[in-house]
Amino acid sequence: MAMTNLETPTSRLPAHRVWIALALTVALAYLFGLAGDHIPSNGDEMVYANIARLTAASGHWLPLQSAWDFMRNTKPPLLFWQAMMAGGWGQHWTLLNLRLPSLAYTWGIALMVGLLTWKIVRNGAALGVPTASASANDANQRDNHAKTLGAIAVIVYLSFFSTYRYGRPFLTSAPETFWLFGVFFALAWAPARLLASRWKFPLLAGLAIGLGCLYKSFVMVVPVGFGLALCYQIVGAGRAPWQLARPGLVTDALKVVTMCLIGLAMFSLWFALDPQPGEVWREFVIGENAGKMNSQQGYFKAAFSSSGILTILTGYFSNALFLLPIAVGCMVAAWRSWRERVGTDQTLSDAEKILWLWLLALALVFMLPTQRSTRYLIPAMPALAVLIALYWERIARLWFGLTLGVCLIGLLSMGLIGYGAVRATQETWIYSPLFWLFLAVAVLACLVGLIRPALTRPVAALAGFAVLFALAWVTDPFNEERGQFQPNTVALLKGQTVAVPSNFNGHFERYEFIIPGAKIVSYFADQPVDYADVETLLKTHRYALVQRRTGQLPCAPSQCRVLDARWDLRSRQDGKEGVMAALKTPETYWYAKEYLVERPAP
Repeated sequence: MAMTNLETPTSRLPAHRVWIALALTVALAYLFGLAGDHIPSNGDEMVYANIARLTAASGHWLPLQSAWDFMRNTKPPLLFWQAMMAGGWGQHWTLLNLRLPSLAYTWGIALMVGLLTWKIVRNGAALGVPTASASANDANQRDNHAKTLGAIAVIVYLSFFSTYRYGRPFLTSAPETFWLFGVFFALAWAPARLLASRWKFPLLAGLAIGLGCLYKSFVMVVPVGFGLALCYQIVGAGRAPWQLARPGLVTDALKVVTMCLIGLAMFSLWFALDPQPGEVWREFVIGENAGKMNSQQGYFKAAFSSSGILTILTGYFSNALFLLPIAVGCMVAAWRSWRERVGTDQTLSDAEKILWLWLLALALVFMLPTQRSTRYLIPAMPALAVLIALYWERIARLWFGLTLGVCLIGLLSMGLIGYGAVRATQETWIYSPLFWLFLAVAVLACLVGLIRPALTRPVAALAGFAVLFALAWVTDPFNEERGQFQPNTVALLKGQTVAVPSNFNGHFERYEFIIPGAKIVSYFADQPVDYADVETLLKTHRYALVQRRTGQLPCAPSQCRVLDARWDLRSRQDGKEGVMAALKTPETYWYAKEYLVERPAP
């Protein structure tokens, strides 16, 4: 593997230090906008926040409480206990406090990604050269190169859209990924020693699996157990998966079973501690897990539908999003590398085999349920980041060029959204000039990277996160004063019942952070900006929040009185609006005005 231009012996730039500094900068940039209402997330975040808040209000760890009778035990309790402690049992209930533990887990995963890449490359496994005969100077160059690729792996992992979307909000993905990937990280760090371990590694791995299950589901023992079985068979014994007649098979099988049983035993503590174990069984085991194996369409029809097996087959790529071409290029480079090794004595390092096996195991297992989602593959995304870094200089430049093209589209889209904000608010300087400068520099860098081959890879490494950071920046003004009601309004609403729009489960929970202290009652509005029956709404509620497109009034003066207003970002736009609406009228496609109204005086 050739070293980059920045790493030649005559270079004056300490490339590895530059890349490490960039990786640290990207990691710290995850803090930007973390407390905001508009970070990329999933609607489930508010469902979980509701369960955690109401459970904390009950004053008990268990049973879990919820605004819905049918959606209490939707996840194991560890996730909610984490939020209850971070939020001080309701005393410090802010989005920032709830999200910080997820971010800490994400940083821990990124550290594992960087360290594992550094170790594999430093040992020469990714370079394909012997280490025993290397001179001290060669060893130093290899170590610096390993640090560079380790830092690039961190940047790649943090630039995956799945990491940014699910690794910061109050969700399960970051904790479960930390504990489950941590098992394979440990194996890849010291394969021979840990695969030969009689009880220490199986015990610690079982505990890690149990913690992952207590964040996600007992079902996670299946892909993890399958992945571990493949590692013991292929890496430990050096046999093909079907060559089961071998010495030590029973011992290895007992280790895997022991790890899975420890994980299941830890998960079963939920049943032992919950005063309503029957509800846990009905809602979580049957409803949340067994239900995903059933389909009204029929198993095979669902498997080959638009959200079927293809979702899993392409899941690793779609999770990467802006780095999708690089992820595809990594697979192509790995395939070519394998073809080149056929008939030679060269082979993959044990560490790399373990990473590939974890990717394979997770994908194969989650092809089985009838309900499939790319989120199921998130625990293996750290492994993909390491592999991309290992094949970084063997990935064809074409894939990096395509990545820059995708990022260019993303950056221009952020500019369009920013332009929509200017038009909606009629504030020319709603964004700092630095925002527009950042976009211009990022776009220019992508263009330069497309033109100059020597800069294609370095620019592509940073371009994906540049889009994510621009997304955080373009929404930031609406996390601040413009997206908040006046302090006197919040004080007025304390203890008052306020009707708020909601168009999917848990959407109303966000208002617990916007108007804290108010009694939130939701009303269904498929498209909140089109809700028309305000007069009827105010017959049963004194106060209500009503959304409207830019320039529209919430209601006629005879129907209501406007007390305050704030800006909001729209979500789940109606399909009839079309993509062209985002281009022609970004101010109404992306933004809405939310009014606090009350019934008029008699």
